[in-house]
Amino acid sequence: MFFGKKINKKIYIEGLKCGGCVKRVENVLSTFKEVKEYNVSLEEKCATITLKKDIDDQILVDTINNLGFTVTKVE
Repeated sequence: MFFGKKINKKIYIEGLKCGGCVKRVENVLSTFKEVKEYNVSLEEKCATITLKKDIDDQILVDTINNLGFTVTKVE
């Protein structure tokens, strides 16, 4: 294991309409032990996350989609 390596991902999310939406996405991101930092932007309609350890994009997509949002892209 290589310590100190950061993995960054940007998740584009349709359906973010208010601060409550942002908070719901932040709450679910905080439950992943792999997520070190996260920032959800209402203006940009995306979440930027820094991971301690990689996680499958589909897990993130499914989790956010289950909140009622639509993930359009992960990069």
